[in-house]
Amino acid sequence: MNPLLGTALILGVAGSAHCLGMCGPIALAVPSPKPDWRSRFVSTVLLNSGRIATYALIGAAFGAFGHGLRLAGLQQAASIIAGLVLLLSIVVPGALERWLPASRASILIGRLRSLLARNLKRTAPEALLLTGMLNGLLPCGLVYAAAIGSSVMGSAGNGALYMALFGLGTWPMLFAVRMGGGLLGQKARFTLRRASPVLVGAVAVLLVLRGMELGIPYLSPGEPLSGVEASACHPQAR
Repeated sequence: MNPLLGTALILGVAGSAHCLGMCGPIALAVPSPKPDWRSRFVSTVLLNSGRIATYALIGAAFGAFGHGLRLAGLQQAASIIAGLVLLLSIVVPGALERWLPASRASILIGRLRSLLARNLKRTAPEALLLTGMLNGLLPCGLVYAAAIGSSVMGSAGNGALYMALFGLGTWPMLFAVRMGGGLLGQKARFTLRRASPVLVGAVAVLLVLRGMELGIPYLSPGEPLSGVEASACHPQAR
């Protein structure tokens, strides 16, 4: 298993406080089909499942792109660049959001928000799932950061898995908020908010180290041996 997959959960948990401010109001605005606890639980699961499904699709796209970079021999450079971009997002908050071309982004975002608003009050299961999927498409620097991480996973499948794990990392915070704000205290939110840049920075450093191929097992493995070198190191028994 790729050790980088663990960083997806770290990013998700670290960014939970950020998710609370971005996605929390949407989660609270969506009504439950019925006022009972069970209906609220099911609607919460559907909303978050839709969001994670969108993240997985984004991860598949970025993972496929990263696979192309690997075939071109550029994946190590991409890993270093990804780590540096994440570090930039910590030093300059909001930098990732500003990457989008302003004119086209504003049009797309406006249409997305309009579609989300029209669907917000619908409580059918498929409508709740769609609301969650649309929520996952809203501009978010944390999602961009995770997508960058998924691009160095080497395949569409691993990229999708990376983003799905990232989404699962954000699940507890948004689940607790929708089910009842008292499930998560102010102290826990404050701790996550303070820890977020540290954890994101750790993921960024790991990506840079992976790209540098320093020969450190698991952390920064060296360049794989070629076929000739491998056969020389492990001669077949005669």
